[in-house]
Amino acid sequence: MTSYVHQIEPKEAGRFLDEVRLGARTLLDVRQDFEYAEGHLPGAKHIPLPELSERLNELDRNLPLLTYCRSGMRSLAAANMLAGQGFRELMSLKGGMQAWEGALAQGPVELGIETLAGAKTQAELLERAWGMELALEEFYNTLAAQAADEELAELFHRFAGFEAKHRRTLLEIWSRGEAAGADKAGFEARARASASPGVLEGGLPATGYLGHMRNPADQGEALELAMAVEAQALDLYLRRVAATQDADLRRTLNLLAEEERAHLKVLGAFVSGRGRF
Repeated sequence: MTSYVHQIEPKEAGRFLDEVRLGARTLLDVRQDFEYAEGHLPGAKHIPLPELSERLNELDRNLPLLTYCRSGMRSLAAANMLAGQGFRELMSLKGGMQAWEGALAQGPVELGIETLAGAKTQAELLERAWGMELALEEFYNTLAAQAADEELAELFHRFAGFEAKHRRTLLEIWSRGEAAGADKAGFEARARASASPGVLEGGLPATGYLGHMRNPADQGEALELAMAVEAQALDLYLRRVAATQDADLRRTLNLLAEEERAHLKVLGAFVSGRGRF
């Protein structure tokens, strides 16, 4: 059974760190290298979110683990990913370092993970994935339209293109399992109807994700939100790989997971190149 991630306030996190000795718990900083270098919580292990899925062996699955980042978006996505990989006692610092340092910051609500997990057949899984990829494409186009920075707008448009490519991949895989002359229009219609309008790969509507941005013009918030969404997408595909027996479908899901992991790294490199969020 998948673990539940507890979002905790800074005071509760402080008590946890004071009462549980170093070595009996893990404090995980999932921010970028430059953020960690600028200042971090004492005793924190540092694994940037884009690298987390490939460095799980550096963490003890049996210890209680608290994740944190700048605002709480990336750390919650990280904790959810760890829950999907068998880590048991997981917490995420609500509001992140902004809240720890006293700023009024609101951590994101729990990001849903049931959309792909609830698919009962291969066809239904492909349809749901296609619908979520479409919602994410629209999400990135919205972020691009809001971006005041031309370079950032170009990056988000690029990510929208990635999601369009994923939809083509999913449709191609579905077509292979159908008879000649398969009704692709019917597949797309069912895919659009398979999830609530605008539901993203994390199971939350695009408007819900965008609603986490206190300031839609804040480029840093947009980047953090994009990283959290990509990490959640990676988590979903990895979870479904583990639950799927069909070898061809597993290969497809693994391919999509690898591409989401690559997208996370592109975002991480972009942020690190800027030296700021």
